Amino acid sequence: MLLPKIMPVGDLLHRAVPHFYPRRGTAVGKLQSKRHHSVAPSDVPKPETPWVNLGGVPVRLMEADGALREIFARASSTGGPPLGVCSANLDHVRHFGAGSRWIGTLDQPAPVEWLTLIDGAPLATEARRLTSKTWPRLAGSDLIHPFLTAAAARGLRLGFLGGSEETQKLIAGKLETERPELTVVGWWAPDRSTLGDAAASRKLAGEIREASPDVLVVGLGKPRQELWIAEYGHLTGAKVLLAFGAVVDFLAGNVRRAPQWASSHSLEWAWRLMLEPRRLARRYLVEGPEAYVKLRTSSSCDIEPSSRVFTTASAVPEPEPSRVPGLFVPVTEVADVAVVVVTYNNAEDVGPLVASLRKEAAGVSIKVVVADNSPDDSTVLELAHHPDITAVRTGGNLGYAGGINAAMAVAGEAGSYLILNPDLRVEPGAVAAMLKRMTHQGAGVVVPVLLDDDGSIYPSLRREPAVLRALGDAALGSHVKGRPGWLSEMDFDPESYLHGHRVDWATGAALLISAAAARVVGAWDEQFFLYSEETDYCHRVRDAGFSIWFEPAARMWHERGGSGASPQLAALMSVNRVRYAVKYLGRGRALAFRGAVLAAEVARLNKPGHRDAALAVLSQRRWEALPHATRTTPAVMS
Repeated sequence: MLLPKIMPVGDLLHRAVPHFYPRRGTAVGKLQSKRHHSVAPSDVPKPETPWVNLGGVPVRLMEADGALREIFARASSTGGPPLGVCSANLDHVRHFGAGSRWIGTLDQPAPVEWLTLIDGAPLATEARRLTSKTWPRLAGSDLIHPFLTAAAARGLRLGFLGGSEETQKLIAGKLETERPELTVVGWWAPDRSTLGDAAASRKLAGEIREASPDVLVVGLGKPRQELWIAEYGHLTGAKVLLAFGAVVDFLAGNVRRAPQWASSHSLEWAWRLMLEPRRLARRYLVEGPEAYVKLRTSSSCDIEPSSRVFTTASAVPEPEPSRVPGLFVPVTEVADVAVVVVTYNNAEDVGPLVASLRKEAAGVSIKVVVADNSPDDSTVLELAHHPDITAVRTGGNLGYAGGINAAMAVAGEAGSYLILNPDLRVEPGAVAAMLKRMTHQGAGVVVPVLLDDDGSIYPSLRREPAVLRALGDAALGSHVKGRPGWLSEMDFDPESYLHGHRVDWATGAALLISAAAARVVGAWDEQFFLYSEETDYCHRVRDAGFSIWFEPAARMWHERGGSGASPQLAALMSVNRVRYAVKYLGRGRALAFRGAVLAAEVARLNKPGHRDAALAVLSQRRWEALPHATRTTPAVMS
């Protein structure tokens, strides 16, 4: 919805109240607010302010006038990335702090640069403990009124994104009456489905760009507002994007600010809980204590701004166009991407995969190596129709890990290595999107969206295996998908598949691995013949100091079930989970993990394969009879 513009009459107001409405281009005098003094920006340069790590969140320690000064400097600047501004409280630490789903998402160098300020008494207290200096809380609701006053004086064009149409009408009416000098160029009240759709979000960003706001006030709620800004903010054309979630309700008068006595005694949370108990009880009473523990255990002092991207992986160069679009590069030459595929009776699958990769080879130099574990020549004969593909006959069935190692041995030098299941189809632009994410994030591994045949998103993202997660999965399986992350290894949350973020690991159907990570991590562990090999590899990637990122713009269609299904394979899946636990969890936790895996199999004895799996988990003597690597003839390359 787009409401009419509110045109400025700042010069008239300057004549009436000069100390509140200075002329454009002049320094704004000190403004008084209910919570801060001297909060309007000064044009006098100030020294650089320090950064601290509060619960895993890089926060800039600033006074209110310094924060506003920086906001207005960026709003008046030309060139460079837009500035995203948010305030960190315990809820922010929960979403973006140490161990959280979105950690590192706002720390990337582009396309939006972030300024994170202190909000919330616990964070202000922790900052004082770290620096021996008192720092003010700079919530969006504290900054908004002096910001609007100074923005009107400077003639900035504002836009408002978020809140309902009714709320926006209330704000527009109040601004029209109380701040007629303010220029508002647009109001947008998208629904959740728009914000969750990439194409719709890009269209929304384009509509905002057409209105040309200098500053966009974004009130979509945390973490959605920060994630939307990080993903689409640079497309709006706004030079500054203020992630001030509760501001729309405060400006409209829907929610009352806590009285001064509550704020000064760090009880603003209790005030808000009293006003909105149903909406905020979980945040303050359940999730708040966990975030507070993160704050106290994961905070440190004096982070340099240059170290805000917490990764040690080296960036991958931007891909260069293939010399012959649609053709693959020989393995003897360097390519942007070496695609590694392991096949087993996949003669019908490789054709569609190769066709989709040829489209990618128009913009990225690609070479393709296939390791074939098949018992006959049908897959290799199908690959013979593509002379620019290198096929390796493994001479037996080495499993997925062994097949990858065989292909990597002949793949040669590349900027990255893309491990793909043969039953995948790659959507146009997916490889380039993954390379872009790897470059910007310095990631060691990037994983795409996996789509089932019906177009639905397969929940391919995973959390590190742990005893409680194994118990949660044993008891609940795919039911109660909204349960906490510590009770589920699988990430079922639809929002996780809308935005790029760091993950522990993902199913091994598609993994883009940087050359640096591949060199450091080395070969895949062949004790995991099938299943858990990607869990192990990603664990070693993280142990080596590299990050693993999910890229929502990269989409691939996956038939799944390409490995087949049998009681022995079902048993192998459970046994390999136990093998993984033995390798990483230590004796005591591995025993508890094994018990949780056994409980999951016993609970499903009425389903095919689970009886064999339960027996295999119980008796290690049965493990030797499960599928394992076999070699009948020497490997041959064709």
